[in-house]
Amino acid sequence: MMQNNQQSLDKVKGAVSTQSRDTDQRLFTKDFIILMMINFLVMTAVTTQMGTLPLYVTHLGGNSIMSGLVVGIWGLAALCARIPVGKLLDTYGRKKLIFIGLAILMADFSMLIFYSTIASLIVLRALQGIGNGTQSTSVATMVADKLPKQKLSIGLGYFSISQTLPAAIGPAIGLVVVENFGFQSLFYFSLSLICLAFVLSFFVKDNYTHVEKSKHVADENTGFLDLIRLKSVWVPSLIVFVVCFANAAVTAFLVQFGEQKNLSATIVGFSFTMQAIIGALVRVWFAKLYLYFRSYVLVIAGILMIASAYFMIAFGATVEWLVLAGALNGFGFALLIPLMNAVVLKNVSSAQRGRATAIFSSGTDVAYGLGAFMWGVVANFIGFFGMYCLTATMVIATLLLVIAHNRLLNE
Repeated sequence: MMQNNQQSLDKVKGAVSTQSRDTDQRLFTKDFIILMMINFLVMTAVTTQMGTLPLYVTHLGGNSIMSGLVVGIWGLAALCARIPVGKLLDTYGRKKLIFIGLAILMADFSMLIFYSTIASLIVLRALQGIGNGTQSTSVATMVADKLPKQKLSIGLGYFSISQTLPAAIGPAIGLVVVENFGFQSLFYFSLSLICLAFVLSFFVKDNYTHVEKSKHVADENTGFLDLIRLKSVWVPSLIVFVVCFANAAVTAFLVQFGEQKNLSATIVGFSFTMQAIIGALVRVWFAKLYLYFRSYVLVIAGILMIASAYFMIAFGATVEWLVLAGALNGFGFALLIPLMNAVVLKNVSSAQRGRATAIFSSGTDVAYGLGAFMWGVVANFIGFFGMYCLTATMVIATLLLVIAHNRLLNE
């Protein structure tokens, strides 16, 4: 009798253990969904200004140089924030830094409502970059904490929808609000989104506690240079850096190249819209792709799609070619970025994730910031056609890294 009871007890324990493991393997937990909502709200608030800030600078009496400074200083400030924030995340936890980042953004958008000079706009844009660099690095690190290690690539693919979708709808929302209600209303709208994100952040539980940190004391004391030297960090980060550096030529100069081909800015805009739509759809179906294909195959496919897109831009002369190029570019990035991000985060401890995320994100910041300037210089010498052929060649060259480190990228 006692033996039967013991067997029954063992079965119950086994069932509970199995159920616990299944629960731990869930992707769409409450915290994960809330973090996606926070990121979506913040990125929407930020991207509503992408097309409207140059108009606002003109409204205040500024010129194109001032517009470039107002737009560019945001990325530079975000870059400067990421590295120290990465260290703070691994020392003090994730949630505190999310609060700080969102508080900075709330203060920034509040001041934008009341201060309307070029000088104040430049300062506030820098402050906004610091706030966004803080919250985005913190949220991305906490998301990695919440995801099961075996499903990290899939989870990051879903999470990136909260970045891709705002990039598609944010600029359009901003223009509609400004045209119908004015710039002050846009700042009120963005502030309301940030405030909602701040409220939601109270409902997220931070699992990265003092007890968790104490398990990885040596890892917590690992320096940035030591992390960068890890093959699992520098290889995927370098691949993404090169691809994003090449893509900076698309984001910065595609409209001008379209004008040379007698294509209006509105028509060229269809390419960016298609890129955002396809990117979002691929991320939704990413789990099925990941189920049927090895990650190594998906990485190669993503790189080839991106390179093909740039060749299509160079040689295509109609809107159909540009739209197809946008679709391939969106598909390729939707495959590549989550996979590379997962490689970085899978091979570091929880006490190193903040700094690893900062390194990975900083690479893209530098790529887009430096790329826009460098490709402008290149275009002056070899023209837009030669520039886009060169970008495609650079992307194809990353296949050498992929082949050399195929084992790492196939884990």
